[in-house]
Amino acid sequence: MVLQYTLLLFSVATFSQESYKQQVSLQHDNDFLFAIDRYYSAGTFIGYSRLLEGDFIFKREKDAPIQLDLRLGQETYTPRELFERNFDLLERPYAGYLFVSGQLSKVKKNHIWTLQGEFGLTGPQSLAGDIQVAYHELIDTFIPVWEGQIANGAHVNFKGAYIAAIDLDTSYFFKNISLLSTVSLGTRLSYVEQGVNAYIGKQSSLATRSTFNRIGGEREFYGYVGVAYRYVINNAVIEGHPFGDDSPFTLDAIASVGRFESGIVYRKRRTTYSVVYHYNTKETLREGRLQYAAITVARLF
Repeated sequence: MVLQYTLLLFSVATFSQESYKQQVSLQHDNDFLFAIDRYYSAGTFIGYSRLLEGDFIFKREKDAPIQLDLRLGQETYTPRELFERNFDLLERPYAGYLFVSGQLSKVKKNHIWTLQGEFGLTGPQSLAGDIQVAYHELIDTFIPVWEGQIANGAHVNFKGAYIAAIDLDTSYFFKNISLLSTVSLGTRLSYVEQGVNAYIGKQSSLATRSTFNRIGGEREFYGYVGVAYRYVINNAVIEGHPFGDDSPFTLDAIASVGRFESGIVYRKRRTTYSVVYHYNTKETLREGRLQYAAITVARLF
């Protein structure tokens, strides 16, 4: 009888874990932890993910359903000189970007393919400037002037990525690595990027690994470091819209950008927490390094 109850409880727990098909997440990026307010100043993102039952663009593989990720986000970019009105002294333009995106991801053996489409708005219509000014007025400090920001514009972007996950021998310090190849094309941001991440700690199977925002209830606790090289073709929050722009101030974007990140991720039952440090080399000839922290909380249901 005890054995029967034990098996029943195990079956219920397993079913409960496997029954999680959806996830919501909240992410906030900010550079305030480093006592600065410049370049990529802040970003806020709300996400919704769902496992799809059948085929949709991709063909579903056994035990690796296709996942749909929807995201609503707002990004805020400022120069370092928040009170300066002389454009010749600014390291980059003020810019805001408000967007919605949809992404599909498919796992096959030790690979992940993703396709993403995005629609967004730049300029005052993004409301980034209004929100930042209102916040600084509330705390009554460092109120930015938001003059010469990137003009209103509508943007469409498409992104594709290929991720190869490689498990290493257990004798190595790092348990596994991933190679991330990305191509982004559109009016907002076009680039090609190659990166590599190395992980230490406990991760779930690739189909449910939170590393790549896959839905799963298995406990995870790991850290990672990563580097990437990005070749930028166009960046609308620096250069303005590529098909006609009336922004009062723009700069040329640097083509070669290096990126570094390191983070800690913890997932237990239905909740995932992560804290990630990001560092980018400068994106214009005038500015310096860019760094910020990203904090994310996700919940399965």
